[in-house]
Amino acid sequence: MLIQLIFVVLVALNLLCLWYIFFSKKCQWYSLIGELVYAVLPLVTVFFAQPRFELDFFWWRIVGGVAIVLGGGILIWSLVSFGKKGLILTVHQQKILKIGPYQFIRHPQYLGLIFIWMGWWWVWSAVYSFYIGMFIVALTWLEAYLEEKLILEKLHEGQYQKYKQHAGMFWIK
Repeated sequence: MLIQLIFVVLVALNLLCLWYIFFSKKCQWYSLIGELVYAVLPLVTVFFAQPRFELDFFWWRIVGGVAIVLGGGILIWSLVSFGKKGLILTVHQQKILKIGPYQFIRHPQYLGLIFIWMGWWWVWSAVYSFYIGMFIVALTWLEAYLEEKLILEKLHEGQYQKYKQHAGMFWIK
């Protein structure tokens, strides 16, 4: 369980580094690496010794596989939506993206990652990874919340408030 706690700390430190890069404009080379670390690090936790869920293992794999496919679809759809607008995946947007999944959800890329992580933990039926992973999911919610409060609401002012009224943070309103 200690190794999973270390992973939570590493995810948190990585997020802090990404915020530092964003506000200081230094070490821009780490941005892509940091985003990949953020997406992949929670997946690695299943490979360390831990108890496994003893419930019907077959169904854990089925549900986990469905969650992974659903999360991957949401993530790809959100990335394709950025590409259709000729944008790169960043919060430095001049206007609010309201196509694809962004017309329903404000942070579909995070939602896709959460589904992928949860499905991965279920496929491996990794007890500690699943429970400790809830902290990583909470960090993801905090990341999205701070991104909205510190960046998007200031950048887009009243427009973003209007957008928030009809698009849920992670779920369709």
